[in-house]
Parts: sequence; structure tokens; C-alpha cells
Amino acid sequence: MKIKEKLLTLGTSLALGIITLNNTVFADIVTEVQGGGEIQKSKIGTGVMKLVQDLTGTLQWIIPFIGVGFILWHVFKIMTGDERDQDIHKKGIIKVLVCIVVGLIVVTIVNLMGKYFQ
Repeated sequence: MKIKEKLLTLGTSLALGIITLNNTVFADIVTEVQGGGEIQKSKIGTGVMKLVQDLTGTLQWIIPFIGVGFILWHVFKIMTGDERDQDIHKKGIIKVLVCIVVGLIVVTIVNLMGKYFQ
């Protein structure tokens, strides 16, 4: 069981590292693409693009911090609760880790798609 947890932790760390690398390195490549047409020039298009950029930038920082809060809560419940409830909280930790990774992947994809239209 411990090997499975270590592999999950390693995989999560690698995925978060790749996502971070993806945001900093590949974003420069995407900004070189010229596109967007008339939608980009309109005030609504410009405003929506700025809103998407602000939201994705903010969510990239908020998602991990909230996830760590939930993980700490599950760890606290494991340490102070019944042994019967430990499996529930261990599954909760795994769910939170999956949600963090999926959330960051979605935010990264939306951010990259938004940079395509700049």
C-alpha cells in the first residue's frame, strides 16, 4: 500500500511540474501565433479575453492552496478520528489530488487557448 501512495505522490509531483513548465515555456510559442480576426478587435472580445486571462491566472494559484487545505483537513481527521473512518479520508485525499491535477490541466488548456486568440 505504501508503494502505491509513493507512486501516486511522485506522479502528482511530476504532473504539476509538467503543468508549470507548460505554462512558462510553451506560452511564449503560442503568443507568436497571429489570429482572432474581428472578434479579437471588438470590445466584447477583448474584455472576455482579459477576463479569461485574469481568471486562469488566479485559479492557477487558488486551486493548489485550497487543495492543500482539504488535504490537511483529511489528515487531521485521520489522526483524530476512528480507525473505521480512515479509509474514507484516505480516499478523500486521493480525490482531492485528482481534482487538483484535473483543475490545473483545465486551467492550463483554457489559458493556452486564450493566448492563441491574442
